[in-house]
Amino acid sequence: MALLKRRPESDRRSEPVSLTDRITEILINEITSGQYRLGEILPPEQVIAERLGVSRTALREAVSRLKADGLVESKQGRGLAITAVARPSVLRMHAAEDGDIEQIISIVELRRGFEIEAASLAALRRTDSDIDAMRGALVDMADAIETDNVVAGVEADMRFHRAVAEATRNEHYIEFFSFLSQLLVRNLEVSRTRSANARRGTDAQREHQLLFDAIERGDPELARQLARNHIENTVSRLLDRMPNGVKRDS
Repeated sequence: MALLKRRPESDRRSEPVSLTDRITEILINEITSGQYRLGEILPPEQVIAERLGVSRTALREAVSRLKADGLVESKQGRGLAITAVARPSVLRMHAAEDGDIEQIISIVELRRGFEIEAASLAALRRTDSDIDAMRGALVDMADAIETDNVVAGVEADMRFHRAVAEATRNEHYIEFFSFLSQLLVRNLEVSRTRSANARRGTDAQREHQLLFDAIERGDPELARQLARNHIENTVSRLLDRMPNGVKRDS
């Protein structure tokens, strides 16, 4: 069912900005209301334009805004993929481009400070339900490694880190994780799919398990150190996949 009145073909090259605003808001509402899942591919532009009753020119302008806000990105040969399911915050950052390991490492470095302190707070404030959520994510991550299911592994990994953020009992940590998760998904996908060495997934899984154990025991200092180790090892695994001779200062 069309949500916006279709304009005559002759007028479509001069769509007003207000129409673009309206299209953008409709699409944002659809994306953030649970209609789509993270990573899901949107219908083709022509289908969306016909459903909304607008020109593809106006739709493309709206899509450009969604890309700038980090809600969608183009996947070659597939279409537009959902990269966030929450409204854009004031802070704006872009996920790393495919194959840009240095850009991905920069995002991992951003994780370092956030996740080290989150782990420490989680060890002090976690509840039984937080522990159950982390444990369930670890089980699903192990199953994903066994079945070589990258998508399921990334989803479970995100659930684990979200549970750690929620265990801080600090709404700002939780909100920032929701923002940061847009960037983490790409990091995790690259880390899991760009290597033929299955041991890498096992190493990451062991690091998660050790971090979980420290949080469960309520040891903030150990949790902080293990979170640091996990992030630094993640950087090392990514550096291993950089071209020969490429160095990056630590």
